[in-house]
Amino acid sequence: MLINNMKKLLYLLLFIFSNAAFGQDLMTYKDCLELALKENLDLKTAVNSNQIARMKYKASYGKLLPNLYGSAENKNSWGRDIDPNSNLLINTDIKNYVGYINATYNLFAGFNVLNTIRYNKQEQKISESNINRIENLITINLAEKFITILYLQEVIIANQEQIKSSEKQLELATLKFDAGAIAESEVFKIKSQKASEELNLLTNQNNLTDNFVALKQLMNMPLEKEIVLVKPILLLDQKVTLDEDPYALAKKAVEINPAYSMSLLREKKARAALAIARAGRYPVLSMRAQYGSQYTKTHEDNEEDLLDFKEQIRNNEVNIFRLNLIIPIFSQLDNRSKIKTSKFEYKQSKIDTKITQNMLSTEVLKVITNTKTSIKKNEASAIAYEFSQKSYDADLLKFELGKININELNVTKANYNYSQAQLIQSKYELLYNNALIKFYLGEKFSL
Repeated sequence: MLINNMKKLLYLLLFIFSNAAFGQDLMTYKDCLELALKENLDLKTAVNSNQIARMKYKASYGKLLPNLYGSAENKNSWGRDIDPNSNLLINTDIKNYVGYINATYNLFAGFNVLNTIRYNKQEQKISESNINRIENLITINLAEKFITILYLQEVIIANQEQIKSSEKQLELATLKFDAGAIAESEVFKIKSQKASEELNLLTNQNNLTDNFVALKQLMNMPLEKEIVLVKPILLLDQKVTLDEDPYALAKKAVEINPAYSMSLLREKKARAALAIARAGRYPVLSMRAQYGSQYTKTHEDNEEDLLDFKEQIRNNEVNIFRLNLIIPIFSQLDNRSKIKTSKFEYKQSKIDTKITQNMLSTEVLKVITNTKTSIKKNEASAIAYEFSQKSYDADLLKFELGKININELNVTKANYNYSQAQLIQSKYELLYNNALIKFYLGEKFSL
């Protein structure tokens, strides 16, 4: 027992060192997921969109503050012009310096500012939920690719074993044909079977390459980089899938799903948009305050008669305070159209929420059903594989002894190949579905 364990450990160390020597990285599903959540381009785009939405939300609070700005003007004129001091038309050079500080503030605008803040707040929350939604999609898509690759790798090994078996059968059939024990058509049948198996192998190898490319793109990894995926251990929590009410599980899964949260937030966003549209019916009251002064000097001014700069600034002070009221009377049906459109969009957001809820419920219930089916399928596939292997071994021996022909052997071999593929598929389907349902219920996706 100790010797066997030491051999297994030695083989594992050799496997690790050989992969390291050839530049291949061993990656578990957890390693792949951590890299994908760090480097995925779609997720980076969602994060940037969230930063933009956050800045817009913060900036919307600025509308609650007054708008303050200053202006300055330097005027130099030659020839006939009005003297700012006497308001008489003179013909001389005039230098005029004017400066103003202005402040404007909306006292009331139909609660447009507050509703805009609410709108941007919902937009920012939607972008945050979108990040979670994309993370979930990456997690699930990555798991699909990861499981598919492991499945194809096992199927390819099975295909290669099938081809080796056909090669041995072909050698035996050729010897029998040379000895005159069988017809040449029997040899052709084995060659045809071998060619079909080689085609299946090529198809699965191509599918494996495609899935590796998709997996690396999810992680934003160079396509030429070689990686080796580590097989997970199959652990089934049957209590989750078999003992609880599936509809209660579906309801729980929907409520915590980011896509459903986004739908609810879009409802609130549409309601805020409706409030913004209704603001056009309310009067707008704004305030403006202004302070300014000027300094003027003409070419004809005597230095002794000219007021100094500070005194001119003080004497020419301007203080203005204005209230501006705009009452909407008729806007060419623009306000009415905006309100009607916003109402329909709000109603549609409620419909979209219900559609999302139904879609997610169907998806979760399907996963629960698939998991239950996978358990039975895995048990049945294991039994079918065991007996089909015994049947194939027995018929192979009969064929070697000349008791049955190649047609009968091929039927048994086809059943054996099919049951082997079904066993491999059911094993990974069970692993994936069991992890997926727990993920929908709020746990981390782990293989």
